[in-house]
Amino acid sequence: MKHLIYIALALIVTATSCYTSEDQKRLQQECKDLQIQKTNLQNQIDLKSQTVYNLRQQVADLTKEKSALQSGMEPKYIVKFKIKQGTFTLDIFEHIKNEMNAIEIEVPVHKDFYNRLSIGQDITDSFKWGSLVMDGDFSSLHMKVVGKRVE
Repeated sequence: MKHLIYIALALIVTATSCYTSEDQKRLQQECKDLQIQKTNLQNQIDLKSQTVYNLRQQVADLTKEKSALQSGMEPKYIVKFKIKQGTFTLDIFEHIKNEMNAIEIEVPVHKDFYNRLSIGQDITDSFKWGSLVMDGDFSSLHMKVVGKRVE
C-alpha cells in the first residue's frame, strides 16, 4: 500500500513538472531574447566605459594645461605613435617579426592636431610599393596613436 502511494506521488510530480513542447520553445526563445539583451547591454557598457575614459583623459589634460598656463609656461602636447610594418601573409613568424620590429615614438605636436587625434586612430596605412616591386611583398606601413598627454 505504501509503495502504491509513493508511485502515485511520483507519477503526479512527474506529470505536473513536465513541460510541453510549446513551453520548451517559449523558454528557448526567451533565453535567446535575454542573450540578445545581455549582449546589447554589454555593448552599451563598453561604449559608456570608453566615453568615461575619454572624458577623464580630457579632464586630466585640461588640468595639466591650466596648471602650465598658470605657471606661465606653454603646455606641451605630446602624442605617442607606434610604427610597424604589416605584411599580407599567412606566415605567423612574419607577423611576429613585424610586431617585434615595431617602434614607438613620442612627438610634441600642435594643440589643434593633438585635439583631432584619438587613441587607437590609424594615422597612415600606406602601401609599400618598393617592397612589391623589389621583393614581391605585399606590405604596408602603419602609424597608430597609442598615447596622448599634456605636460
